[in-house]
Amino acid sequence: THPHPVSPSQSLSLTPVPSLSRQVTGGPVAGFLLQALAAASDALDPLWPGGDPAGTPHPDPLPGAWVSAMLGQPLVAFGFHRLSGDRATANLLLGGAAALAPAAARLPEEGRLLAAGAVTFLTASSLLILAALTANGPGAAGALLLGAAYLVPALGTGDRYDGHPWVLAAGNLALERALRVQHWD
Repeated sequence: THPHPVSPSQSLSLTPVPSLSRQVTGGPVAGFLLQALAAASDALDPLWPGGDPAGTPHPDPLPGAWVSAMLGQPLVAFGFHRLSGDRATANLLLGGAAALAPAAARLPEEGRLLAAGAVTFLTASSLLILAALTANGPGAAGALLLGAAYLVPALGTGDRYDGHPWVLAAGNLALERALRVQHWD
C-alpha cells in the first residue's frame, strides 16, 4: 500500500495554469540589446586596432549587421509570435536562425550575406503577416523597414547587403512600439 493514498476527488482536481501566450518573453529584449551592441561594434570598428580610419569595413569581417540580422531580429520576432500565441512559428524561426548562424559563419562573405538575407526575409515576412493578422500598424511599418534595411544594398558599398543603420533604427523603434501595442491589446 501507498503511505499517502490519494482519493479519487483529489486526483481529478485540476488547477488552472496561467496562459503563457500573453506574457512578454526575454527574446525581444535580448534581440534589441544584441542589435544595439552590434550597431555599436560596427560604428566603433575604425577605432579598434587594425580598423580602417576611413571607416571602410575590413575586407571579410563578421560585421555586427550580420549578427543582428542572423540572431537579433529573429529574437525580436520570437517575442512577437510568442505574445500572439503562435509558439510553433516562434520556435521554428528562432531555432532555424540559431542553427543556421554557426554554419553560415564559416562560409565566405557572399554565403554569409546570402544567409543573412534569407533570415531577414523570413523574419520580416513573418512579422508583416502577423502584423496584418493582428491589425498592428507599427508592426507592419517595422517589418517593412526591417526588410528595407537589409534587403536593399547600402549606397557606396557596391552590392553589399549589410544593413542601413538609420533605417534599421527606425524599424526597431516601430517594432518596439508594435510590441507594446500587441502586449496591451
